[in-house]
Amino acid sequence: MRLNKLFIGSLLGFAVSSTARIIATDETPLIGPSFISNFDPSSSKAINNAKSTFPGLIEKLFKSGELNHTDLAFTVDVFSAATNESLYSYSHVGPMSKRALTSGKLDDNTISRIGSVTKLFTVYAIIAKAGMEVFSHPVTKYLPELAGNSTGNPLDRISWDEITVGALASHQAGSGGITDFFMAYQDPKDPKSLEFRAEDLLEFFRDKRLPVVAPYHSAIYSDGGFAILGQVLARLSGQSVTDAFEEILWKPLGMNSTSTQVPTGSNLNVIDRLRISNESAWGSDVEIVASTGSVYSSTADLRRAGLSILNSELISGPTTSEWMKPRSATGSLVELVGAPWEISRLEIPVMPASNRTRISDLYTKAGGNIDYTAIFALSPDQGIGYSILLAGDTATPARWPLRDVVGETFIPAAEHAAAENAARNLAGTFVDEENTGNNITLTVDRGHPGLGIRSFWLEGKNALSGPHYRIYPTGLTSTSSSLSSLYQTKGSISIAHRMATPFTPLNPRAEVEGGKGGLFDNSFTWMNLDSKGPIDLFVFNLEDGKLVSVEFPLTGTVMKRKA
Repeated sequence: MRLNKLFIGSLLGFAVSSTARIIATDETPLIGPSFISNFDPSSSKAINNAKSTFPGLIEKLFKSGELNHTDLAFTVDVFSAATNESLYSYSHVGPMSKRALTSGKLDDNTISRIGSVTKLFTVYAIIAKAGMEVFSHPVTKYLPELAGNSTGNPLDRISWDEITVGALASHQAGSGGITDFFMAYQDPKDPKSLEFRAEDLLEFFRDKRLPVVAPYHSAIYSDGGFAILGQVLARLSGQSVTDAFEEILWKPLGMNSTSTQVPTGSNLNVIDRLRISNESAWGSDVEIVASTGSVYSSTADLRRAGLSILNSELISGPTTSEWMKPRSATGSLVELVGAPWEISRLEIPVMPASNRTRISDLYTKAGGNIDYTAIFALSPDQGIGYSILLAGDTATPARWPLRDVVGETFIPAAEHAAAENAARNLAGTFVDEENTGNNITLTVDRGHPGLGIRSFWLEGKNALSGPHYRIYPTGLTSTSSSLSSLYQTKGSISIAHRMATPFTPLNPRAEVEGGKGGLFDNSFTWMNLDSKGPIDLFVFNLEDGKLVSVEFPLTGTVMKRKA
């Protein structure tokens, strides 16, 4: 998802000409947040601008025909880990969809189908139950029935003894789709039956399923693999997939509107498109694929799930960080694959009104059940996330422009809100009260990522040898290893930062990144950190989000805020 000129111009409030270029910042910053995110972004200028801009962007999508105003019903929720609340919500109900709303309204608690966003919960449940170490286990440890295919030709069988749980979770098992299983095992006497046996699934994938690619050859989206992964979850938990979800995720997180089966009872608040179309996927529940695309949920529950991940509520902070990392590349420079994250590498303007950008990874999962689609996204760098639920005949194509417009509006806004906060609460001059010859001045600079160092003096001597030093947070805090500590807005907290020192003069970025270089980048920032010991380590001490002192542990120097 590369930020396009229309959305950048709308968000940042300046005209972008047809010849404007997005250029990666010369400093090649570390991957991760540019600034700390432990502040309430809801009152920031950047977020408020995004809120006011967003309805107009949706109207442009209606006018262009990318979204069908008459057909669609959709709701958007943007949330923040710093407040654990919604930052912004938006909904639309087209005239054709009104009869599908059982409560007569579309709100935060309206239940829709989320399709393959289900896959995210399958992996989440497995990690919460058994830890990340299960990713290295062979699938046959839990499903020995998959072993035993005697076919000698590796082109004719999936080599399950070579496939791990992690390969399934990251679409790298070569296990392909699920449609041919349904065709092979559907009851000919009752072709509308949705009942399938687990033993038949395992038999099919052992004996009849042709591999798509060799294990780990490349990521190939696999509904079939996630049906198998559901059986792994069942064996791990000793329960059905439905019961495992309930026990491991729904109940602990208070996700009371979420289920693998169609909601029933009185006073329902759902989008039931069977009211307007006999072809709707509403209620088409198949237990054997409950792990791959069967979940029903609301934006309120998806917010609970997203915040639980950002706040490491069910799994540890290091485990969360390990889970939220790429596990495979794709043929695109900006699309990576996780387990089962669909990771978009965003080029975000480092400051409002700047065409200099840095990379920030957005962790998404898309889903679809014919006339129901969904998007779930988390941006750990900024501590925000969003979900989108859509219903309608045009829901499948509509999810992509909606994904883009929400991400392209609120992710840069959150980045710029962090820059606003840094200018207000982090930048300044800090002086050693016992020796004024020890001092540092931190800045927020247009067109540059992270904090700058205008000056740094130790014992009255200039401690800097070049002009390009930038300081970035490391994710290490004094209070917890949980990601939630990164978003702590109140109380005392110490956060480790590292000073990145690019080569001087700066090498040009690669041509593909908008720079004047060639095929390669020649920046080695990530290789140089701590190469000479902790001479690049600074510890920021904050009180209620305000930086009050800066420590330089190498010399034991503590410099307190003066301006």
